[in-house]
Amino acid sequence: MGRPDTPVLRCRGLSKRFTVGRRRIEALKEIGLTVQPGRITGLIGPDGAGKTTLMRLTCGLLVPDSGSLEVLGLDVIREPVTVQESVGYMPQHFGLYEDLSVQENLDLYADLQGVPQHERAPRYRELLHMTGLAPFTARLAGRLSGGMKQKLGLACTLVHPPRLLLLDEPTGGVDPVSRRELWEIVYREVEQEGMSVLLSTAYLDEAERCHEVILMHEGRVLGSGTPQALTAPMRGRSFLVSSPQAGKRRIQARLAASPGVVDAVIQGDEVRVVTERAEAPRPEGLWPGGPPLDITPVAPRLEDAFVARIKAAVGDPPAQTPAPGIRTTHDGAGGDGAVITVRNAQRRFGDFYAVKGISFAVRR
Repeated sequence: MGRPDTPVLRCRGLSKRFTVGRRRIEALKEIGLTVQPGRITGLIGPDGAGKTTLMRLTCGLLVPDSGSLEVLGLDVIREPVTVQESVGYMPQHFGLYEDLSVQENLDLYADLQGVPQHERAPRYRELLHMTGLAPFTARLAGRLSGGMKQKLGLACTLVHPPRLLLLDEPTGGVDPVSRRELWEIVYREVEQEGMSVLLSTAYLDEAERCHEVILMHEGRVLGSGTPQALTAPMRGRSFLVSSPQAGKRRIQARLAASPGVVDAVIQGDEVRVVTERAEAPRPEGLWPGGPPLDITPVAPRLEDAFVARIKAAVGDPPAQTPAPGIRTTHDGAGGDGAVITVRNAQRRFGDFYAVKGISFAVRR
């Protein structure tokens, strides 16, 4: 099934189209990429970038319209079943059986993956320890929290350790603690078991934890490399901007339309600005006749590089106008009364408290 240094994924000119009603959607447009073994490679891109389509093609659930696709040295089109025996795939909404217990879900997937009986007990112990689910083996999957469900889904995928693990947005909608625990599990499988991981995520801060990343947008590959290599060209182009005389939303709206600005996004009490060139912008250039601006250079992030590549590839998106009937407000508008008030909220699943005694208010 190929040498140890054989790429775990290689595609050339890969295209996939779907027809929805009268619409023809090009999910992938003649993409080419290579994924190396023993690493965590991140597929990065917004909704509609083609990440899930590429995942499904990789494990043989879809057939490409054109191009070639090799997984673990095998032609996926010709040998999909052989590929699937060595690939583990965890989709966005993992198919747990919610009326089965944690243990019964593990048993079911061990049966489906053909794990011998004598190998199950030690593997279960290892997975339950890694995921922290050992005290909950008798609990129904439907009574687990969102983070616990994701960890159980990953455990089921890993009952039979695959050579290539495909994770489609595994931390979407998961709390920060569970996100960290999921990453620890993935790192362990790569470092100790030599597993290769292809992981898609919309969290660009999370993508910086991958060994390599592939940037995708609207079915095309915009670039690939280590997070450090991709952010290096952005040095000297990222700044934090604030003003004691203007609110952050007003600053963000004004700077987003300024010449030479690639991106302007609110970050805390300031506005993070990415410029076209590696030179400090002048306040009068950013906002002619505007209030005084404090401009501080900061280190670039992968998000800065991604946005810059999208703008270079497709240009600026068309301006958005408020929908009829929706009123927009600026800093300081409206009262400060609470629009959401929660007092001593509780939510139980059997004897497990997912929410216990929570109180807070969200103000206008």
